[in-house]
Amino acid sequence: MRFLSTRSLCGLALLCLAGSVMALDSDRQQPIYIDADRVELDEAKGLNTYTGAVVVVQGTMQINSDTLVIHTENRKPTRYVANGKPARYKQQPKPNEGDVVATSRQMEYVIGEKKLYLRGDAHITRQGDVFQGDQLVYDTVRDLVTGSGGEGGRIRMIIQPQRGAEKAAP
Repeated sequence: MRFLSTRSLCGLALLCLAGSVMALDSDRQQPIYIDADRVELDEAKGLNTYTGAVVVVQGTMQINSDTLVIHTENRKPTRYVANGKPARYKQQPKPNEGDVVATSRQMEYVIGEKKLYLRGDAHITRQGDVFQGDQLVYDTVRDLVTGSGGEGGRIRMIIQPQRGAEKAAP
């Protein structure tokens, strides 16, 4: 995976909020609800596979996908892999802030890294800012987006003006 140039990455880092939280603290304390048409639990392999209009909700976090595989170790989730046309992730990072919304054909959330990997027509929207590319990575702790445009592709960003910024004198 190619990442943005150092200059672009620094620019993105400055544009993203500098907070060290991704989701409301209360989200992690909430139960996880999973709805699907079908489930296959394989304790020996540590795989829980859900298919058919999958919906996962934990606090403000919601994942919608066609399939979801939860990888576990000692019955604790280590990563989620969602596939869809597209798969969709939504979560409120802080009280009184809008949701982070991400879509792609495949999403992988690695719990230990606290990173969301988006592959295939990836989009992330955060406070009106939009990031698009073939592959994006959202670091939920540092609130940082990195990515690549894929084979010969490019990254596209739409950055909203900062609210409350004073206009520069002519």
